[in-house]
Amino acid sequence: MVSCGGLMNTISTVLLKFILPTVFMVYVVVTVKQWASLGTVETYSAMSCENVVGAIREYNSINSVSDHIDKYTPVEDQNTLREMMQITRLRCNCPKPPYWLKPVNERRIEEGKKWEFEKNKRLEPLSICKAMSPFNYIGGGITVEPYQTVPIVGLSLHPIVEQMLPNLNTNITLQISSTKKMGKLHLSKLITPMMLENYVISGEKAFELRINLKQNIELLKAILDNKILYSSDNYELDARDKLQITLLNFTADIYVRIRREPLPDLYDPGERNSVIDKVTVITKTFERPDVIEQFVASVHKYYPNISLIIADDSEFPKPIKKDHVKYFVMPFREGSFPGRNLALSQVRTKYVVFLDDDMFFTSETNLEIMMEKLEDPNIDMDINCGEVKNLGILKGFRSIGYNDTQGYCNMGAFFKHNNLVPGYPQCGWGEMFMFFFMAKTAVLRKIGAYPQIVQAAHEEAWIDAIGKAKCAFCPDSSVYHIRGRNKKYSAYRRESQSILFSDPLALFENNMCYWWSWYKFPRVPNFSIKVENPLT
Repeated sequence: MVSCGGLMNTISTVLLKFILPTVFMVYVVVTVKQWASLGTVETYSAMSCENVVGAIREYNSINSVSDHIDKYTPVEDQNTLREMMQITRLRCNCPKPPYWLKPVNERRIEEGKKWEFEKNKRLEPLSICKAMSPFNYIGGGITVEPYQTVPIVGLSLHPIVEQMLPNLNTNITLQISSTKKMGKLHLSKLITPMMLENYVISGEKAFELRINLKQNIELLKAILDNKILYSSDNYELDARDKLQITLLNFTADIYVRIRREPLPDLYDPGERNSVIDKVTVITKTFERPDVIEQFVASVHKYYPNISLIIADDSEFPKPIKKDHVKYFVMPFREGSFPGRNLALSQVRTKYVVFLDDDMFFTSETNLEIMMEKLEDPNIDMDINCGEVKNLGILKGFRSIGYNDTQGYCNMGAFFKHNNLVPGYPQCGWGEMFMFFFMAKTAVLRKIGAYPQIVQAAHEEAWIDAIGKAKCAFCPDSSVYHIRGRNKKYSAYRRESQSILFSDPLALFENNMCYWWSWYKFPRVPNFSIKVENPLT
């Protein structure tokens, strides 16, 4: 058995080190000769990764390859590939809206189409790379600022092609073009006019650059070595140009991203670099003056000098005038989300803590360990949610279904057991929690809050954060909840809750045709609108 194993190892070594490379080299030599014999560059200048099927069929016909190979070739275009990727996406059948929702539902669908159009313009293009390329290239990832210049990096001849070219009696033509005409091509100053005096070059500083290098392989290598430059010729915040580079009758696509890089959002941590200097506590209150007074007292009991910002839309507000407290009076019943937006707009610190006005700090409220996680660069946490004692614990992720023509479906929660935060086993990732959290101020501002929603708006706030912030629940910091109500507050609360079931604003904001918990139009179970996945 040992000798048999040794023999097999020897055969494998010979196969890997000698036979396979030899076969590969012979194949490349034959292929390069065929590329060179096909004629001018124009023969394949229109060839791109998207229409690779037609190119491979032409190549197969030249080489008398059987037609049955066609069924193994890549598929047609980017739209087809994207449709194939969408097959496994969670999908839903939108239920028929009730009569009172139809007008606003039609407007939502139209606005949703505009949003989808803008989203599709920013999609990352698919860089489909063909096999057996005579040169190396980077399909995507090259980035340039508007009206700035970037070298087309990553270009080089395949080592075997480099060895074979001197033995081929063929001219070498290099062509590179901007298919969307968003940028112009030119050569680096390091490629001097003297180096090009015996060669034909056209399209310098134009949308298509073409160089006939005859048989000068060394000059070709020098040009490919970061000497082809792309200069953006359009003002774009975030767009992608497609370059087509043709060499030896082989065409490859290279995507260049034109992006105006946003400047950072920085907050001064202060000389002490303490939680007092880096964290602000905010809340929204309504018709509960005694509750908000207890709230402020509890916060300053454990963090005496921390800044508090309060937004109050009560009918007859009673502002609290204390050190480190900013109290903003709003129009009567302006609403929950407008109040949060107002308070957040006044925050000057790097982090912000938000909680409801009937939640109170205790000895188990630890802002330091909440901030520690937000500052850990290894986990990229944006929102750290703590525990609210005397209330249930919310966890889980959101199942968002997609409909081709009518928007999205909030289909409820799903749970994963492998959601633990690395380095913090007490914490778990998720997308919906109670309203006691510390967040990065810049991230929370970008999420914002839909001001038309004036009710309690708990679930809507977390839906807004999906895909915009990375959230986790960590029970190592907590507050205590004491339900504080009076007749006036309770009357308005009941009225707001009754509106929740007939208010289409949350549906409109997120382009929803169905909402699993509060908003069910009509009241149908989520499993009845789910579309079965054909592949899983």
